[in-house]
Parts: sequence; structure tokens; C-alpha cells
Amino acid sequence: MFMIDANSKNVKYPSQLGIFLGLTGGGLIISALVSLLIWLMMEGTAFPRTAEEILQPKYYNVNMVLQAVSTFFIFWIPVYLFAVICYYKPSRYLGYNFHFTSKQLVLVMGILLLTFPLSGALADLNKILPIPEHWALKFKAAEAAREAQEAALIQINSFPRYIISLFIIAFLPALFEETFFRGGMQNLLTRWFNGPWLAIIVTSIIFSLIHLSYYGFIVRFGLGVILGLIYYYGGSLWLSILFHFLFNGIQVTVLYFLTQSGVKPISKAEPDFPLWMGIFALFLLIYLFMIYKRISINQKMKYGTTEIPGNEDHNWMNPTI
Repeated sequence: MFMIDANSKNVKYPSQLGIFLGLTGGGLIISALVSLLIWLMMEGTAFPRTAEEILQPKYYNVNMVLQAVSTFFIFWIPVYLFAVICYYKPSRYLGYNFHFTSKQLVLVMGILLLTFPLSGALADLNKILPIPEHWALKFKAAEAAREAQEAALIQINSFPRYIISLFIIAFLPALFEETFFRGGMQNLLTRWFNGPWLAIIVTSIIFSLIHLSYYGFIVRFGLGVILGLIYYYGGSLWLSILFHFLFNGIQVTVLYFLTQSGVKPISKAEPDFPLWMGIFALFLLIYLFMIYKRISINQKMKYGTTEIPGNEDHNWMNPTI
């Protein structure tokens, strides 16, 4: 028997998952068609066959438009339609509310700062994991190609392009991806599994896999878990959107200043950190999340409700971190 919360239109969870996946597939198809149409309208030529052709500097403007449009149709539209179909109040389901405090915002900032040393250590850990040599060669070649493509796309050589990059590369992915993964996928799985941890882990694995980077897999999985906890305990999607935006925005800003300083642009701006520093950051993160969870509970009690996205069906005040 599946438990349904008061906001649901009585669509059982397996059916919800089918609707979610079907709409996502439709979003991918529509995104491809719209991207092709935009290319033809802006460039008047056939769509290039290789990534190297697409990412030439002369195509910067159309690439920025395609980045925004494709993520909108792939990540935002399917999830919002899913919420409209399955729930009476889609914005409430997704967690689009401002029921958070300045203390929660400060804690999110602290968590963000600790995420960088943890990410650097996780990246080093990912590199030293033993894998077959022929796999390593393929993964390294794919990583080099991906980074070259990102470097070509992120051409932040002026202040206007910096602002454009902050919006299209930092803010829009944060808004659309958090709506898809946390507001949509994690939310659905948390309700279905009647608890957050399996939902957060599964969502974080998928979140990392879609970036198609073996050497960044553990880093993005860790980020997915952090974002999942921020959303689950905080109860507002805007908190995880803010974290995601700032994480991306800091890297875009570093790339901009490196470019302005005459340093060769790079696609990744995460500094390297030793493993011990990552372990230390992890313990501090756990401590901050304990405080964050307690403050979030008090905030919900202030509003006279224990409701939290993905958690209406069970007592969310006692989950352990």
C-alpha cells in the first residue's frame, strides 16, 4: 500500500515515476528539436556534426542560447508538468517557498565553504582508485576532451560575458537542475521510500552520472548528497538553488579573473586539497548539518507545520543524520 499526502491527486508512486520518466524523455526530444530550430534561425546553416565545430568562438552567442534553452526543456519543463499532473499545488510540492531564516542562509554559506576542500579531496580519491589500465586511458581521454569543450564554451574575456556566464552557466543550471533532481526526483523517491537516505543516494548517483565524467563522479556524488540534505532538512528548494548557484558562480568568477590576469583559461576552478583536509572538512560539515537540521525543525514549528518536501508521509523531526 502506498501512502499519499494531502496535496497528491492520488497517483500512486510507480505511476508517478512512469510519468516523470516519460516527460523527461519528451523533454529531451523537444530540446533537440528546439535547439536545431534555434541554430537554423541564428546561424542559417546546418547544425555542425562535431563538438569541435559547435564550440568554435564564432558560435558563442548561439551556444549560450542553446545552453539556456536545452536545460530549460530537459530539466524544468518535465518536472513542473509532472508536478501539475500529480499534485494540486505543484509549487508547494517542488518546495518553492521562502520559509527559511537568515541563520539557515549563514549555515548554507558555511557548508558551501567546506564543500571546496571536501571536493578537492574527493577528486584526488577518485584519481587513485584502482581501475584497469585500458579503462584509465579511455577515461582520461574523455576527460581531456570534455574539459577542452568546456574551456571553449566558457570564454569569459569581458565583463559582459562574465555576467552572461553567471546567469547561463551558474544560475540557470542551479535553478533547473535543482528543480529536476531535488524538487522532482529526490522528492518523489523520498515519499515512495518513506525516508530520505536512499532517495538522496539514488538521486546523487544519477546527478553525477549525467555529467559523464569518471574522474568527477565522486565529487559530484558528494555535492548531490549535500544538496539533497540542504533541501530535505531546509524544506525550501531555494536553499539548494542558492548553494548550487554560488558553487558554480565562484568557479565562473575565478575563471573570469584568471582570464583577466592573462592566465590560460581552464574549465575547472576547484583547488586541490589533501585528503586529510577533506576529512577534517567532512567532520565540520556533519556538525553544521546537525545545527542546520535543528534550526530547520524550529523554523517549521514556527510556521505551525511539520511539512517538508518529500516528507509529508512520516515524522521528519526524528531522522538521523
